[in-house]
Amino acid sequence: MEELVHSRTLLLSEVSERQLTSLRRSRVLIVGAGGLGCPAAQCLAAAGVGAITLVDGDTVDASNLPRQTLFGPEDIGQPKPSVARARLAQTSPACAVVAVCDHAHADNLPELLAQSDLVLDCTDRFQTRQLINRLCVQTKKPLVAASVVQWSGQLMVIDLNQLPEAGCYACLFPPEGSSAQSLDAACGAFGVFPTAAGLLGTLQAHVALMVLLGLSSTPSTFLLLDTKSLRLEAVGRLRRPDCPICGEGACASD
Repeated sequence: MEELVHSRTLLLSEVSERQLTSLRRSRVLIVGAGGLGCPAAQCLAAAGVGAITLVDGDTVDASNLPRQTLFGPEDIGQPKPSVARARLAQTSPACAVVAVCDHAHADNLPELLAQSDLVLDCTDRFQTRQLINRLCVQTKKPLVAASVVQWSGQLMVIDLNQLPEAGCYACLFPPEGSSAQSLDAACGAFGVFPTAAGLLGTLQAHVALMVLLGLSSTPSTFLLLDTKSLRLEAVGRLRRPDCPICGEGACASD
């Protein structure tokens, strides 16, 4: 059955049975089970990722339903990770899903990262993004970070093993005094187009699969997607020598 499920993937000359076997053994941590995390989890589980851990302390709200496709009206008030785990068990039973019904914080993230091969940042809080970035830099875990507001989204890969010259999230958005902090409540204040979140979450999963399968060199650019005009822009990234997280003399474990 498993071979039949992935038979179309194996028709691609770039993908081998050995790579799919490796994918089945991979463990992905998804922080945030919302507009980005839902489509990302669906895509990764269906594609053959062996284990996914979903971390989110929120419950399902009616306003989530247009873009958070793992949830329905009957799930309102229920913990997002628990509902997502149940849905994924139905559609992708081969994927082991762990639900962590708690917000990501400094006490639970280190252990969760230690059990993962790759991390997806699907959160909407600036401080949480900074924490995830710092811990991934510290442990040298590859991180695929994305965000979306209104019609626009952004995505980047932080991987100091493969892309030390591209730096980290804090190189673009410094922890102190960054204008990115104002985006914390952007979804609630300014809204988000339903399929914009779906596009970014799917793109996040796509890039994660490319990294896990080793299909191509990891992109070192900062991707900007305008879903209204259907324009995708890739902006070059360089590590900042004075970055407090990955720069010269930085101590990421502080």
